[in-house]
Amino acid sequence: MASLDFPRVATIPRAAAESGVPAYRIRQLCKVGTVRSVQCGRKVLVNLSSLAAWMQGDAEPTQPGIRRVEL
Repeated sequence: MASLDFPRVATIPRAAAESGVPAYRIRQLCKVGTVRSVQCGRKVLVNLSSLAAWMQGDAEPTQPGIRRVEL
């Protein structure tokens, strides 16, 4: 059986706490599609690999992630 590699995701406040990037900036990045995210009910889950790639200046994350959906 093939092993699945799920991306790490976090809510916006948790992603802000882990990365040091303000929550409002992460919200902006998700809204324009720079950072991958998905809306789950009322919460937005941020793909942490995508956020880390943005912080390092990479265009795309090195790890497969969640595709962006309309917010």
